[in-house]
Amino acid sequence: MNEAATARPQGASISSGYWDEVYSTNPIYSKELTDETRAAIQAAAAWFGDLRGRTVIDLGCGAGASSLLLAEIGARVISVDASPVAIATLEQRCRERGIDSVRPVVCDAMTIDTLGPVDFVYGSMILHHLEPFPDFCRALRRAVRPGGRAFFWENNAASRLLVWFRENVVGKLWVPKYGDPHEFPLTPGEIDVLRTFFQVDIEIPRMDFLGLVSLYLLGGRLEKPLVAMDAWLYRHDIGRRYSYQQYVKLQG
Repeated sequence: MNEAATARPQGASISSGYWDEVYSTNPIYSKELTDETRAAIQAAAAWFGDLRGRTVIDLGCGAGASSLLLAEIGARVISVDASPVAIATLEQRCRERGIDSVRPVVCDAMTIDTLGPVDFVYGSMILHHLEPFPDFCRALRRAVRPGGRAFFWENNAASRLLVWFRENVVGKLWVPKYGDPHEFPLTPGEIDVLRTFFQVDIEIPRMDFLGLVSLYLLGGRLEKPLVAMDAWLYRHDIGRRYSYQQYVKLQG
């Protein structure tokens, strides 16, 4: 497998209408943390350091499960999403729980610099939605104070095989497609764009490769042996950089 080309299709961006529909028709969407999301937030907190009294933008917060955990850890959270439905849901949750350290805001990712400067920015599966990506990077750089940090849990377009599969198989015949119809995995070229604004460190938290065969092609069958094979590859550092999951850690 070779590294994927750095180009990505144009037009990948957050669609507030699409996500309004998601949050309206699936009221539990992003209200609870998956094990993977919880692990990502814990990794972000370790990267940020002591969060007590510090301000964190939770970019693409959705219904707010990640924002509530960050607030529980001690952060002051500005919860940002393009979906008014998601933000209204989070506002209601904060009122019901008496939480005043979370400030939900309807905001486009391209204008998050209007909310800063802040100490930290956290995002879960958000960067690969954003286009034009260089414009977002400039806004992010302005949003993060000098010396501040950002952490993003993202998918990864480093594998040509996975990108080919996504472009030629996913969404066709019986193969499902998940997420915004315009999104595209974060490319190595976009990581390079981030490097023009930040010091960048990439961490691969787990191997997520063969398990995708079960998810997309086999309807969940053979999940355990394929995931076990991924874990073996990860332990032996074989093809790790091609994992479909990555942590992108930025230093301002």
